[in-house]
Amino acid sequence: MAKEILLIDDDAITNFLNQNLIEQKIKGIPISIFYNGLEGLKYIKNNPDKHYIVFLDINMPVMNGWEFIEAVDSLTVETNVEIHVLTSSINPGDRERANGLPNVDSFIEKPLDELAMESFMVAKLKKPL
Repeated sequence: MAKEILLIDDDAITNFLNQNLIEQKIKGIPISIFYNGLEGLKYIKNNPDKHYIVFLDINMPVMNGWEFIEAVDSLTVETNVEIHVLTSSINPGDRERANGLPNVDSFIEKPLDELAMESFMVAKLKKPL
């Protein structure tokens, strides 16, 4: 199954920096960028045959991260979506909420940096990219 990384965040600079860091650490997996959850959701619905690794912001216009997670969970088409919440939220309730959702694989505080990517890669050793 083909894999693809989706960066879903309404901040263009954040997406640019995250894309550059991920490309340095994870080779050979295409990266697509979306500026709200609805754009990302439409893309997944139109391309359900891939394994998606999603780095998802919580606070976005149109469709926020929580709404995206609910929408992915309720898709009638079978999908393979791995969600990593990537947020600047310091609200402990957000971390607790994310950790309580079965389709959220991790909660990462922004900015995505070398240390966060190393932790992500170590966790991925259990589930190969």
